[in-house]
Amino acid sequence: AGIAVFPSIVKILPQHVFNQKDPIIVGVEVVEGILKVGTPLCVPALGGLTVGVVTSIECNGREQETAKKGSSVAIKIVNETNPTITYGRQFDASHSLYSQLSRASIDALKLHFKDKLENEDWRLVVKLKKVFGII
Repeated sequence: AGIAVFPSIVKILPQHVFNQKDPIIVGVEVVEGILKVGTPLCVPALGGLTVGVVTSIECNGREQETAKKGSSVAIKIVNETNPTITYGRQFDASHSLYSQLSRASIDALKLHFKDKLENEDWRLVVKLKKVFGII
């Protein structure tokens, strides 16, 4: 079920930028949804700029698989196809990062993780479908 992408919107905490590129390591607040390791992140405000994939999530020095709405965590983002993407150059803390959803990832969520998402999370899926123009 590697195709399933959980919906999330995260806000970068500008005072917690630890590494600007390759890998990008930043502190974020999960504004909505559930952020998971393996989530592809993009910036819809910049034409869907792909920032990369979350390869780790850390809270108080401890690694974890997920971060829920309201939590502040440090995340490592790796972009293998575009390692030159740089925080502060192509995007910055004024841009929210969104889980990059697709029709296939939403179908996989419905199939494998229906019970793992609250109503609020499904509402976010609907919101993100509009953002990404997914029918």
